[in-house]
Amino acid sequence: MKNIFDLLKEYGVELPEDKKKDFEKALLENYKTVKDYDAQKDKLATAEAKVTAHETTINDLREDLKKFDGVDVTGLQNRITALETDLQNKDTEYTQKIADRDFDDLLSESIRTAKGRNAKAIRALLDVDTLKASKNQKDDVAAAIKALTEAEDSRMLFGEDEPAEIGSVIATVGRKTGAAEDAAMRAAMGLPPVKSE
Repeated sequence: MKNIFDLLKEYGVELPEDKKKDFEKALLENYKTVKDYDAQKDKLATAEAKVTAHETTINDLREDLKKFDGVDVTGLQNRITALETDLQNKDTEYTQKIADRDFDDLLSESIRTAKGRNAKAIRALLDVDTLKASKNQKDDVAAAIKALTEAEDSRMLFGEDEPAEIGSVIATVGRKTGAAEDAAMRAAMGLPPVKSE
C-alpha cells in the first residue's frame, strides 16, 4: 500500500513538512483504511447476527407467554403455597409417626428386657410424655423402668411368671365336677365308668 504523500506527489500535489502532520491527522479522523472498514463490517455482521438471535428468542418468549394468557397467576401462586404447606405438614406428620413408633418399640423392648409381666400396667405408671420429649430416650426409659422394678408398689409387675401347680389345677377341676360330669369325662376319654360301691 502506497503512502498518501507519495500518491499526492504522483498527481502533482506536494505538502510542506509542517502541514503533513495536521493533514495526516485530519485524514485519519475522516477516512478509514480498507482494513478498518473490513473490521467494522465484520463487527456489524456479528452484531446483526446477535440482534437476529435475540429477536428470535424474544419471539419465542412471546409465544410461550401467549400460553399463559388468561391464567390467574396469583391463584396459581396461592395454590403452590398451599401445596407446599400441605407437603411440609405431611412430612412433619410422618416424622412424628416414625418417632412415636420408634419410641413405642423402645419402650416395649425395655419392658420385655426388664421382664415386665403386664406392659399396659407398666406403661400407665410411666410418664410417657416426658420420656418421649427426652433427648436421651434410651437411658431415660431404662432408668424409669429400673425405678419401677425397685419400687415397693410396682416391683410385682416384673419378674418371671410362676407356673401354676399341676396338682392344684387337677384338684380344683375334680372339686368342681359332679358324678355325671365325671362319667361324661371318663366316657370321652374312653375309660370305663366308675363302679358304685
